[in-house]
Amino acid sequence: MILFADSGSTKCDWVMVKENGLPICKTKTIGINPLILSNEAISTIVHKADVLTEHRDMVQEIYFYGAGCCETDSRKRIRRILQSIFKNASFIVIEEDIIGAVKSTTQNPSVVCILGTGANCCYYDGKKVIQKSPALGYLLADEGSGNYLGKKLLKDYTLGRMPGNLRVLFKNSYASELDQLMDKLYNAKYPNSFLASFAQFIFNNRGDAYIEKILHQGISKFIDTYLFQYKEELYKHPLHFVGSIAYYSQDVLKKMVEEKGYQVKSFIKKPIDHLVNQVITQRISHKISQ
Repeated sequence: MILFADSGSTKCDWVMVKENGLPICKTKTIGINPLILSNEAISTIVHKADVLTEHRDMVQEIYFYGAGCCETDSRKRIRRILQSIFKNASFIVIEEDIIGAVKSTTQNPSVVCILGTGANCCYYDGKKVIQKSPALGYLLADEGSGNYLGKKLLKDYTLGRMPGNLRVLFKNSYASELDQLMDKLYNAKYPNSFLASFAQFIFNNRGDAYIEKILHQGISKFIDTYLFQYKEELYKHPLHFVGSIAYYSQDVLKKMVEEKGYQVKSFIKKPIDHLVNQVITQRISHKISQ
């Protein structure tokens, strides 16, 4: 059996299939980011997924694409943890989430972006992934992402900048979280996910002038920070988006990037099924060519 995982910082989608791609099971866990979580925390997350551990002795291959897997040490950590759980897995691929985004969207030269809890961008030339700047994470970057938008909402709420009607709605929606705000921000295991959780408020209240302003400013910041670096490639090749923020704000994204003369090809909320299909197709094609 083959196990696939696509992990952001908030959640991780898992799919187990037979060699021919026939699905065995699907599940979802908390996001696994080795830059944020300890080995013990990561191991605990996987062990709590009963449907995975139930079939662990039958897993022979693993493809894991995740946030925070940009460094060699991070990938080695994830590999060791998965190997300790799925002991019969003789082939394990650990790649950064941006690689998974590329594989789930295109096989042709394109600019591919992640816009979910976090943000990232790259150019795929048809053979290799080229990143013009490193992924700096939620503290130093992630402009336009879920945690970026959530942070903006929280700041406006606490400083009294949020309009009165929305302030009431916001407080009613997140009363318990707001009561423990500082503790959760500075002591939570997943501060980036905590911040990103507030972004849902934006999509629940589309049409309000204040909400639209925040969303447009966030998308503009994403374009200026990430897409600007690939403007030459974008005049020749299409653009693909992966992630929940991109998916739910695609009307704004599409309008703003097309105004710059760029072509948007696709929006994918969850890339896991596309990843499975791409890898299985490659395996079958390889076997046929042998």
